Amino acid sequence: MKSKLLVTGSLAFDRIAVFKDKFSNHVLKGHVHNLNLSFTVHDMEINYGGTGGNIAYNLALLGESALLFGAVGTDAEDYLTHLKKKKVDVSYVRKMPKTLTASATIMTDLDDNQIASFYAGAMAKAHQMKLSQVKEEPEIAIIAPDDVKAMEAHADYCFKKEIPFIADPGQAIPAFSKTGLQNFLIGAHAVVVNDYEWQMVQEKTGWNLKTLLENVNFLIVTYGDKGSQVICPDATVIDIPAYKAKKVLDPTGSGDAYRAGLLYGYVHDHDIEVSAHIGAWLASKAVEKKGTQNHHISKTDFKKFLKTL
Repeated sequence: MKSKLLVTGSLAFDRIAVFKDKFSNHVLKGHVHNLNLSFTVHDMEINYGGTGGNIAYNLALLGESALLFGAVGTDAEDYLTHLKKKKVDVSYVRKMPKTLTASATIMTDLDDNQIASFYAGAMAKAHQMKLSQVKEEPEIAIIAPDDVKAMEAHADYCFKKEIPFIADPGQAIPAFSKTGLQNFLIGAHAVVVNDYEWQMVQEKTGWNLKTLLENVNFLIVTYGDKGSQVICPDATVIDIPAYKAKKVLDPTGSGDAYRAGLLYGYVHDHDIEVSAHIGAWLASKAVEKKGTQNHHISKTDFKKFLKTL
């Protein structure tokens, strides 16, 4: 049996709360060095998230059942049930014993300042999982932010097995060594980053655009509501516009939706430009709901959109 898509990346819970005041009103002047603060928050929400989970969810919206490869803790049964209902294949999601699922806790005040913490949990053990365990032969994989050791091993496996892969270093960039990040990117079908992450990649690797394009097929840089760019091996730049959302409620997870569109385009034999348009369109749907796995799309609307490309 040949499954088309392999998604590797984190699975996590996002705990998001609103503090209906300003943090600055509660910090005593001259006492930043010895803080002792407690905030009463409102509107606490717990959402399913993580890069791997988000990408797989978005692929399911497009009618694709991806193989999801990642680690969760003992508290993830409801999350896995949610993904199964969306027809995501979680056969290779491993439950780590005596460990909780990764989680991000984010508190936002009325000035849009944020205090956040991240608990790696089961994600920190993802390197214990090996892609050699996957029996299916995917047409393409994406290696999204996860435990860095796992990301490096996944990229090495895909390179050796000649499985095309999208390298998505994202928020894991600071955890890579210079050599580790270089090796992670080498041989990728595409590297996908936002504009800030692209600057970080250049600083960490010491590579310029020319050097990167000598090692990968495409570089894709996203610019939020300003659209994105596909940069080809000959340095040709293809501008991809951002699609207008009905209402922007939460930009979190839009990048993962974009990446799902790229994967969909690849397995349906679309070129990189059309694939990027699909990603941009799906990203515009993701921002219309709070949370990263609460949006939906109409299959009829999607088919109509494809006809415009």
